Amino acid sequence: MNVEKGFLRINDAQIYYEQAGAGDCIILIHGFAMDTRIWDRQFDLLARHHRVVRYDLRGFGRSDLPEAPYSTLDDLRVMMDRLSIEKATIVGISLGGSLAVEFALTYPERITSLVLAGSTLRGYPFSDDYIMEFLHYRKIARREGIAVAQSAMLGNPLLKCVAKNPALFAPVEAMIRDYSGFHWLKHDPHKVFYPPVMERLGEVACPVQIVVGQRDIPDIRAIAERLSREIGHARMVEIPNVGHMVNIEATEQFNRIVLDFISTHHARPTTRSDSAA
Repeated sequence: MNVEKGFLRINDAQIYYEQAGAGDCIILIHGFAMDTRIWDRQFDLLARHHRVVRYDLRGFGRSDLPEAPYSTLDDLRVMMDRLSIEKATIVGISLGGSLAVEFALTYPERITSLVLAGSTLRGYPFSDDYIMEFLHYRKIARREGIAVAQSAMLGNPLLKCVAKNPALFAPVEAMIRDYSGFHWLKHDPHKVFYPPVMERLGEVACPVQIVVGQRDIPDIRAIAERLSREIGHARMVEIPNVGHMVNIEATEQFNRIVLDFISTHHARPTTRSDSAA
């Protein structure tokens, strides 16, 4: 399969992306401390049926670290413009799901549908345990170094289920080991979404598929329930016996859910850019 790989210069930052396939477009957004590799079990399969784009958010993977105020939503919009993508289905996992919802509220005309897998939501009232877990990594990174914090994050409750399978956990560990630690050591100057997404879920107008693992942590399961409740037309699927990394832990079922959902919400044809910017 021919995969186009490259960088797009967006507001003084190099953003890494990959794309393959043709037809209705799907954009894949990874979660915190992850990168494009989290979609290795989806990318080729989806590209047999659709045009698929995956990219590293600013501050992760091969993309540049933030050096000035920026908007993750503007990065995505500009990327779509540069790649001549009129509309797309966005599939986001964890943090990627939160960004997908914010993008749908900001640029509804650019969205065909959303798939939110184990989604977080910025501004959600997370439990003290959830918050303290991530503050713990920040403290360790600043006192003992990034490598020690990376090792600590491998024991995060979000990874408890996937960690039981060494073969599945290996690529997750590799991504965390490669994570720069930027957000532990520095202030992330991203522009905060306003008004808060929690107050606007009822405004999401596009079709929405929510996917959550039966064994995911209570905070993430509560977010899935809230998304399902407040986005009245959303539909939710709970995958049994898996945790947070649903696309890795239950690859075949997850892929089938995504393809079946998207098949009912075809976008208008998009055109491919002849060259990377």
